[in-house]
Amino acid sequence: MSDAKLPLIHKAPVEGLAIHVARTGLAIGDSARLDRLSDGRIGVFARLRKPILGVIPHHREGLVGHLGPVAEEIVSPSLAHGDDLRVRIIDLVPEHLANGYPPEVYISVWGDPRHLQPILQTVDLPLPDPKPRPPKGLSGLRTA
Repeated sequence: MSDAKLPLIHKAPVEGLAIHVARTGLAIGDSARLDRLSDGRIGVFARLRKPILGVIPHHREGLVGHLGPVAEEIVSPSLAHGDDLRVRIIDLVPEHLANGYPPEVYISVWGDPRHLQPILQTVDLPLPDPKPRPPKGLSGLRTA
């Protein structure tokens, strides 16, 4: 199989943000990585701006937040097999632009789809019966 990466997740929100988005220097297109946290969730880590003494510029890797349950279920098999994943920040809304809502960070995940498992099974539900229509008269008008 080739080493070409295919999208596993097009856009997933990062939940439980542990950062102040506007102060970290995150930008669209920045690289990130996924790793298991001590509580079993999948954490999103990126290179963040954390100045020394609040003045001296310094960057280091830090926790951004964690993935939601659906995204975690999609990515877990790839992480368990040690696949090389390409994770990028694809959208963000910092605090000063959130207009009273919480800040947001979104990522995309690309990798080898060999270990993907179908997570959303279609349920065979019976289709509802169509509503019976009254027969139309000869002229196309409804009868009284």
